[in-house]
Amino acid sequence: MRGIAARLGVSATALYQHFESKASILREIRLFGAELLQAEVVEPAAEISDPPARLRAMASNYVVFARTHRWLYSVMMEHAQLDWSAMSGEELELMLRPLKTCIQWLHEGEQHGVWRPDLNIDAAGFRLWLSMHGLCSLLNSGRIDEQHPVFPFADQDSFVEHFIADSVQALCAVPSR
Repeated sequence: MRGIAARLGVSATALYQHFESKASILREIRLFGAELLQAEVVEPAAEISDPPARLRAMASNYVVFARTHRWLYSVMMEHAQLDWSAMSGEELELMLRPLKTCIQWLHEGEQHGVWRPDLNIDAAGFRLWLSMHGLCSLLNSGRIDEQHPVFPFADQDSFVEHFIADSVQALCAVPSR
């Protein structure tokens, strides 16, 4: 709580004049983060019509978001488990919107025959989202970088680009880059 207060330029005690608990403070931070994630990750990618390119853009934007907003990303994705049952319908929709959009875009690509015919679309969307989260967590923690003994690329940006391209390519019916 002291860290949050310091970021806001107030005392930890002052936070509790506006919020009833630590949980309510973290809830507001996560909701703010979800809105920012929508604006910086999903909306720019939505302008792309090609389904694989749109997913690659969304995934790339997600990595940039996580690296640019490390503290916020950590609060949103790496701190205490969310209590989904305590969220209002509106809050739940906001928190799940990026994942649901990813799955929706996969369904749209399925209608155009873009993805492998054996692909479970809902599971694929969930796996893609989880793999991007894992990548971001490892990058932000410093566990994946050029100093790793078997790092397969010259730099992190090349690694991320190939990771995303390969992840989306694995879903495609016809190989392309």
